[in-house]
Order: sequence, then structure tokens, then C-alpha cells
Amino acid sequence: INSLLTMTPFRFSIGGLVFSGVAIAAALTSVDAFAPASSIVRPASSSSTLLYNRQARRQNKKKKVRSAPSFVVDEEEDDAPSNSSTTKNSKSSEPILLGGGEIGFSSEVPESKIPVAKATSANTPPKASKLDQELEGKRIEEDGIVGESVTSAASVSDMPVASGQQQPDVSTVITDPETGIARIQQGKYVMDKVTGKAVVLSSLGPEYRLAQMFPGVPPDTRQKHRFDWSTVTVPEMVQRLRDACTVPLKNSQTGEEWLGIPPHPQISNPAVDFVLANRDYLGHRMKKTLGRLKLRAQSQFQKEEALQYRTLWKHFLLLEDHISAPFRQILLNAEAKIGPNFGNLDVKSYCGGELYERTASYLVLKSMVAHWEKKYADSQKLESIPDDDSYFLQQLYTGDPKRYLPDPPIIFRLDEVSRIVVMAQKMCQSFVETPELFDDLPPEVRFVESALGIKGGTALRQFMLEEFCPRNNVDPVSLREGLRRLYQQMFNMQIDPYGEITMTLWNLCVASAVGTDEARDPYEEYIGNVRGTKFETNPGFFQTYTFDHDKNSLVRFLDSAKRIEKGTAGSAEDIQRQVSGEVSQLLGFNFGGKPDNVEPAKETKRYVVPEDRAIGRPHMMGWLELLGEDEELMGGAKNEKEKEEKFEADEWVEVEK
Repeated sequence: INSLLTMTPFRFSIGGLVFSGVAIAAALTSVDAFAPASSIVRPASSSSTLLYNRQARRQNKKKKVRSAPSFVVDEEEDDAPSNSSTTKNSKSSEPILLGGGEIGFSSEVPESKIPVAKATSANTPPKASKLDQELEGKRIEEDGIVGESVTSAASVSDMPVASGQQQPDVSTVITDPETGIARIQQGKYVMDKVTGKAVVLSSLGPEYRLAQMFPGVPPDTRQKHRFDWSTVTVPEMVQRLRDACTVPLKNSQTGEEWLGIPPHPQISNPAVDFVLANRDYLGHRMKKTLGRLKLRAQSQFQKEEALQYRTLWKHFLLLEDHISAPFRQILLNAEAKIGPNFGNLDVKSYCGGELYERTASYLVLKSMVAHWEKKYADSQKLESIPDDDSYFLQQLYTGDPKRYLPDPPIIFRLDEVSRIVVMAQKMCQSFVETPELFDDLPPEVRFVESALGIKGGTALRQFMLEEFCPRNNVDPVSLREGLRRLYQQMFNMQIDPYGEITMTLWNLCVASAVGTDEARDPYEEYIGNVRGTKFETNPGFFQTYTFDHDKNSLVRFLDSAKRIEKGTAGSAEDIQRQVSGEVSQLLGFNFGGKPDNVEPAKETKRYVVPEDRAIGRPHMMGWLELLGEDEELMGGAKNEKEKEEKFEADEWVEVEK
């Protein structure tokens, strides 16, 4: 397998104009929205008190034993009258959340009404506040949790590096010594899943590293593999991808030879060339399509076809990870430079360097701006939601749900977020206004900066055709392809904090393609067809079904629980009898002794799912277990007789007194 390092580091000429091999393939329904959506709904927990995990409870117990500081809530802020003039001024200077470089945020933000916890014990050693830690470019320190920084997201599931412990080179699964649960500890470098080792950037020079960041193929290879987007169909794309991934294989022990997809995690040169030639047309939409086709064949009990799709799907995911690994590593290097220098407007001192390094620095800065603008918009919305039970769900589904953790590892209050977003905007603007840093970046990257200040799809396309392309001597077709390729690379980054800028790139791709052959989207029928609910009317449809759930399962408990509404609950005795019966069904024991006139439970052979949840779906089709031990993604049974799952509680016995 040839390394990506052997690819030509230069950008190829298309139509006599410079082509930047970096960008996006995507499509969306709206063409006039370029800003990161401020109304993205993120589900949160139903109650802050329910979000204490086992580790948090253990930590609280340890603190109590040590006579740790108690925390009190400053309630004066809730009782303080609101300043109408301040609110009015805040509304008059409302920022335009374009993910852009406009400095539109007021530095004087009203004090948050969300209460702040304060330590009262003198035994607590002085510790920098979370805001101060972020402003210094550090991660928020929190026991057992990886806190956020200005350029990196917080993670509850990842294992933080203990004091004195060395961070591994690549991400490693380790066992938490306190809980015994396997957790991921993030490494210093991105791992190439093909080699299982850290990504190695080229030692041949900065031009080769730029080629790794934005890989392409020679013109003759491109012409051989390139799709004709005006006529190509999904079945044709899938078949051509399968043909490119199929290579001669040989069993070294038996000498048997055959054609097939290399075993995981091996890849072939033809497959890499094919994916790179069509990078802007494949990407995440092909991932979704292959997944749906696999589930479709499985739901029709076509086992061999499902296995073939699963093999191709898994191989394509590996190719995507392998191709995007250098890009992710270069951006990770940029994060390491920008984070510790947060607040330093002399961006040239730490964002300089070669073209690939400066491009990565701009993308990190732009992603940081878009991410914190989204958090600013969420904080504004949270402040405007009335403190009333009727708005409880609206509060839960707004913003980052990690704020409900006992000691949140994030910044989310309006007055604190505003300080970070203003500084992030100033840093990005300072980078853009420094010619030595910005003016020679790839055309598609510079176009993003200009396009985010334009409202409306028509105005955007007019600017692209009449101003940007002539001024930069670039063909509009090449520019749009560069945008799509950039989008595909950014889509392989983690959602937090790169999700907002990635969706902005998606919208730019769709808006700039309106009126061209590139606006055609053959994937839509497979992954966006909400009207076709049958195999005949939807080529991406697969039949879901309901399950028989254990009598003590949470699903059965919720299905059988009766809604207690105001005015219809009945007497207190009726409510107690109903609730105690449901809890008894779920937990297997009674509260307050044995109830009267209780009939012995009868386990039915077939569980009748409530109609409002079944919505006409069939029951217990069983196709999820069709692949059995061959199903790696779903985890099928390893033997013909399915092994029964065992829990620690199954071994408990009653202690005789």
C-alpha cells in the first residue's frame, strides 16, 4: 500500500485556473441560511438531581468524610430586580451570529440570574475559577472528567490524565481504578486506524504536508474514476466503489487466491485513489447510504447481501478515517498552539509558519468563534426563558446538557460566555487582518471568510461569480469542489467544537451550487425520503419492529404506567396503590408491606405493545439477529443457542438472620 506521502503535493490546474484540492460535497434544503443554527435542540436530562452518576456520589461521600467544604447557593441574584435599561441596551446591540469575524458583542452583559455555587470552607486551597482557567487557555479541572477548553470540548466519558501520569501517544482504552469501567484516554496524536499507530506527517517538506492535509490524485487517475454528477445514480456509485475496493487476495498458508475486499484493517491503493477522486461526492452521505442499504437487506432477510453491504460499509469507514487522519492531526497541532495563547492578539507570534499550519490555525480560530457564538446564543435564550414549571422542557432542551452535572466542566452562563466569545472574535479578526497570515490561504478557505458576511443565496452567488473568482483567478466549478472537499474533511472532526462551522460549510456548499448540475443530490431519495414508508416507494427504507421486553424492564414499566393527571388522579389511596404497583413491577419488591388482594403475576408469552408506540409496526420480526456471530456492529449471539445475559444481581441471595 503506497503511503499518502507519495501523492503529488501540488494543486492541479482545471480549465487553466488554480484548483485547490480541499472541500465539500453536500446538500441541504435551505439555501439562504449560512450561519450556524442557533436553534439546534440538544436533549438534556429531566432533572439536575438525576444526573449524579456513581462516581460523583462517591466523590461527595469522600468530601463529607473529610469535612470538605459545603457549598451554598447565592440566592441574592435571583431576588435582584432586573435593570430595564441594561436589557434595552443589550437588545439594541444584538450580534449577528454568522460564525464570522464581526465584533458585535457587548462587553457589558447583565449579570446572570443562574445561581453560582460558592465555597465557604477555609480548608479549601485557592483554585482558579473555571472562567479564569478557560481564559488562560487551560482545560477546566474537574475530578474524573475531562473539562472543556476554549478550543476543545468537555467529555464525561473520557478518562482524564492523572497528576504525574504521562499522556499516551494515541488514544487508549484503560480501566478506571475507582469504578472498574473501561474508559478512553485521549492521546497526544491522532491514530491511523490502518497502521494502529500515530499519524506521521511527511518529512519531505511543507508542500507534502499540505498535500496530506488536502489530498488529491493525478489528473489521469481523476479522469478515470470521476463520477459524472449530472447522471450518476446511487446504485452505480455503490457498485463502482465496491469494484475499486475489490482486489486480488491470497491465503499465504493454503495458496488460495480470490477477489475480494481486504480484511480489516487493510486497504488498497485503487480504493484510496477512487475515494480521493470522488472525495466531494462520497463522504458522510455515502456512509449513511451504505448503512441504510445494509439494514434494508437485513430487514428483508437477505443475509448474504446484508453481509456484503456491511463489509463494504466498514471498509469505506476505514478509508475515510485513514484519509482524514493527517488533516485531524494538523488541526490538533493548531489547537495546541492557539489554546495556551487565548487572549493574545499578537496572533502572528503563534499562528505563523508554513501554509498548511496557517490554514489549520484559521480553521481552528473560525471553529472556535462559531462554537462560542452558538453557546452565547444558547445562554441568551436560557436567560430569557421564564423560571416557570411550564417552561421546564424548554430549559432542558436548550444549550449543553452537561451544565446539569453536579460541578459542570463547562462555561455556560451569559456573562462568562460573552467574555470568551468577544475575545475569540477579536483573535480571529486579528488573524484575517494580518496579510502575512491570511492572504495566501487556499481560495476556498478565504471564500468562507468573505461569504459569511453575505446574507441571501442570490447575493452570495453574485459575489462568488462577479467578485471573488475573478479577483482570485479561480474557476467557480473548482471553488465549489474545493468547498465540498473542505466540508468532508471538517465532517470527520469531532462535533464539539467543530459542528457549528461544519454545518455552516454545508450550507455554503448548497447555496453556492444552486442553478448548477452540482445541486443535484441522488442521495436524497435514500437518506432523506420521509414520504416513502414501503420497500417499493423508498429505496432506503428498512422495516423496524417492536420487541418483547422483560417484565421488569423500564420499557414495560413505562408502557404500563397510567398517566396521573390533575383532577383525574382519584383519592390518595388510589394514587398510592397505582404507584406502588408500578414500582413493584419494575423493581421486584413492595413498599410498605404486602398489599391486599394482589393476584399472582402472570407472565404472558407475547407482549402487547401499546398502539401509540407500536404505530402499526410488526412485532418481533427478529431480523436484527439475522447475521448472528457475523454481526460485529450490532453484537449478535456467538453461539447457536444465544447466551443469556447475566448480571451481578442475579447472584444475590437472601441473608438468613
